[in-house]
Amino acid sequence: ASRRCGQADAMADDELDDGQPHGGVVMCKPGSLCNDTRMGETTQRFSALQQPLLCAAIHFFHRHIRSDPDVLPRMEGNQMFKYFFEVQYHNKPDLNRIFPESVHDCSPLHVCSFILSILHQGIFSVSAFIVSIIYLSRFKEQSHITLHACTWRPLFLTSLLLADKMWEDKPVRNSSLAKLFPVLNNAELNKMEGEFLGMVRFNVLVTPDLFCSFCEKLLVEQTHQEITRCVANSEFVATLQADDGSVGGPSVQQESQGASQTQQDPGPGGDFGAGAHPAP
Repeated sequence: ASRRCGQADAMADDELDDGQPHGGVVMCKPGSLCNDTRMGETTQRFSALQQPLLCAAIHFFHRHIRSDPDVLPRMEGNQMFKYFFEVQYHNKPDLNRIFPESVHDCSPLHVCSFILSILHQGIFSVSAFIVSIIYLSRFKEQSHITLHACTWRPLFLTSLLLADKMWEDKPVRNSSLAKLFPVLNNAELNKMEGEFLGMVRFNVLVTPDLFCSFCEKLLVEQTHQEITRCVANSEFVATLQADDGSVGGPSVQQESQGASQTQQDPGPGGDFGAGAHPAP
């Protein structure tokens, strides 16, 4: 199967919960048919919702990035903020100057373009991206770190790597991602991955209910128009549409159950502690 188809200012006010479905859209359960109507609500398969979910997830991620000047002095004593502060890694010889020049750019277009480029070139799935946001939410809650203009790219890449290792049978190697984002080398990515896992206490389990609940939460996001246009015109979405040529893709519950099974048997991604339980 294709890899694609497959407190303070933390995201606290939008934190993941066990909430009820929003907006009248219910995710298909395994075995149900696409576009059924039950109790006045429309059910849709995950494959049909990938593009709107991608837009909403990028918007959700972007609106939590802070760039106001009071963040740096407030985060001065936060060790995780210091570790994921990207500027310190710009000392590599022959590093393309586009990376240091864009480090303070947290505009919707830059954030969206960067995320889509990594997802496309790394052949990551929409599911893995959504799980990475769940992981990042847990990390922020535990570390009290701010998702800042100078920390969001290393944090995004680290959480995406971990989600991919839990989601895919053949995950992207850290060394391959380092080639896509040469600001960080393989050793630095490995270290960040270890720090991230330690901070969340190896809590990498995402239950089907939590995954579905968060997807439903994302679907009520009022997505920035620039993000919607950027996603619609991206190579990543064009590839998604090409991959989804067959009728009847997996449901959201099947997608999330696939992740749960991978967590019980991580395979080449490494053992991240299948006994961990999701945060309340």
